[in-house]
Amino acid sequence: MADANPEMPSLTVAGGPLDSYEMKLSPGTTVIIGSGRLAHMRVDHPEIELAHVKVTWDDTGISMIDNGSRKGTWVNGEPVETVLLLDGDVIEFTAPDSKSKPPKIKVRIPKGSVPEPPPLPPPAPGDVASRPAPPARAAAPRARGPARRRRAGPSLPDLRLVGVAAGALVLLAGGGLLVRRVFFTAPQLASVEPGQAEPGQTVTIRGKRFRSDAGDNTVWFGELSVAAQSASGDALQVRVPHVPRPGPVPVAVQTSGGRSRPVSFVALAPLIATSLDPGGALAGDQVVLGGTGFGDGAIVTVGGAPARVISAAAGELRFEMPALQGAPGSRQDVVVSVGSRRTQPLPLYLGRLPLVLSFDPARGVAGDLVRIRGRGFAPTADGNVVSFDGEPALVLAASPEEMAVVVPPLARAQAETMARVAVQAGGKTSSEGTTFQVQRLMEGTWVLRFLAGPVGDGGGKGQAVVATELAPVLLLSGKDEARSVGERAWRLASALNGVADRARVGQAAAFEAREQPAIGVGVVGAPDVLVRVTAEDAAAYQSAPGAPARVAPPAPLEIARYWAALLGDTVVVATSGGKPAALAAASPAAGAALAQLRAVLPWQYGSGIANARVAAVPADLRRRLRDAAFRLP
Repeated sequence: MADANPEMPSLTVAGGPLDSYEMKLSPGTTVIIGSGRLAHMRVDHPEIELAHVKVTWDDTGISMIDNGSRKGTWVNGEPVETVLLLDGDVIEFTAPDSKSKPPKIKVRIPKGSVPEPPPLPPPAPGDVASRPAPPARAAAPRARGPARRRRAGPSLPDLRLVGVAAGALVLLAGGGLLVRRVFFTAPQLASVEPGQAEPGQTVTIRGKRFRSDAGDNTVWFGELSVAAQSASGDALQVRVPHVPRPGPVPVAVQTSGGRSRPVSFVALAPLIATSLDPGGALAGDQVVLGGTGFGDGAIVTVGGAPARVISAAAGELRFEMPALQGAPGSRQDVVVSVGSRRTQPLPLYLGRLPLVLSFDPARGVAGDLVRIRGRGFAPTADGNVVSFDGEPALVLAASPEEMAVVVPPLARAQAETMARVAVQAGGKTSSEGTTFQVQRLMEGTWVLRFLAGPVGDGGGKGQAVVATELAPVLLLSGKDEARSVGERAWRLASALNGVADRARVGQAAAFEAREQPAIGVGVVGAPDVLVRVTAEDAAAYQSAPGAPARVAPPAPLEIARYWAALLGDTVVVATSGGKPAALAAASPAAGAALAQLRAVLPWQYGSGIANARVAAVPADLRRRLRDAAFRLP
């Protein structure tokens, strides 16, 4: 009889770091033996797969199933796929003649620990073939040694029972194979094609034992898992995920049958060009290209011409601008190649930044608004200095690639002048000879035009002037209801030009200071205030450019009266040759300057004032007219 409390069966590791490690077995359990992290008995060795075998204790006894390993499993030196284990068996993971000697697993099944299967009832006469087969303890039809034979018993069994048992063995073996192939077979990988790729690219994994439904195949890239996109026979297609760091990454496939051994794959950093500094260059200049995926072997072309690579790192590449045939400002595409991969082209312009590329419109008169397009501009209006033939222009708005600029007047009598436009931004000045056609409103005869302009020397940011071709008239500092003080000056200049045009054809154009509905200047007979005086305007006149500082800012009404007198005398002198009477009463110095201007520009009925006389106004008189605008009495 068996012992009342027999010792439990166990599996013991023989060899390796876990030598003599023992795991007890219990009925109804399954133990996975392998090198993977999911194995119950983890035995680490290159020849032992992640989930190499399964050992199960069920009603038939303790059996072992090879879990789809690539090289197979041996018990007592014999290759097996599924087998009933007996006391003293040794599970091996390589063939007996293999040079590699991984750890082995010794099986101990003490006598009486595994119950014998219940006996079968005697078959009815003539019904042996139809009786169901009993469970069997062996999974293979052949005997595996004396230990198996002793299990059969000391007496010769009934031949009918032997036939039934043989049928049961066949069914058990076939069912075991079917279960293993459907549920417990790990995939086996051969390669990943191509062997290196960027995140987002699709690769093909070749091997066997994949599931036909793509979603049932989980692909591991290191610690990241993604589902296969498609499955076809021995191939899976999968999109490479964004791994934490580029470089070698193990790739494995996991299904319900287990997880494959990994194969080698290299995850590349995406080859992307994102920025150029500077955005314009001449032959010999160094340019820094920002992006990802650069390194040794990177090739740079500019406009199709090869460029010398000075240095290349993963996120930055420095190259030398090659000599190119092209007009200043022409676009030259920069492309980086690494092997068969290429970046999308980035535009690099022939010329140094800031770079002026075009004007819209291509010509205009003083006071017109023109859009200058290019590269390397400051993102704010105050960060850019623009000039036309050296005359400063007012910048209303700006971005790195476009500016809105008011064309300044030129001290020339010609009907048309090709003015060289220069831009200063970021401490650099454009060097290309880009020109803009500045025209006279009328050929030969001067026409009074008010225009918005910068304060010029001695002025500060956030200020603008309303001026004529000769000198400033009004100093503005607050933006009032406009988006900027420059835009306010441009709107006011447009309104004043309407008044000047009416005066030029003989209509009355007198200005007056007003206190209601706001302190400012209006046109006599018109209900609206033409320009309001803000607190910022008054503060600007306390320390006006080139004028002595005042103890306190002038009162807004005082400024409104002075503006009305200055505007009225300017329009009278320029449109009819009349005497400047209003300003003389407010400021003798300013009145004297306007009187001298009337003498220098003799107005003639029918012909007005010649452009040549305006261009020849002495610099000293221009300075006195400027003082008249900035020095309030």
